[in-house]
Amino acid sequence: MRVEVELHPAGTAKSVELPPDARGLDLVRALGLAADVHIIVRGSTPLPEDEPLRDGETVRVIGVVSGG
Repeated sequence: MRVEVELHPAGTAKSVELPPDARGLDLVRALGLAADVHIIVRGSTPLPEDEPLRDGETVRVIGVVSGG
């Protein structure tokens, strides 16, 4: 399956080829990103790591910054 990804805050876009049963965590790993500091968003809804992805969909991967 192919998923279109918008990376934030970088503002870049990528097309990622994944296995048919790929989940959110698979996408983050395929992008070479750390899962504990990135959120996947479909539309306006954050996705859990174990949520199945859909062929042809576009999601946003947002890097999270925290601190005190």
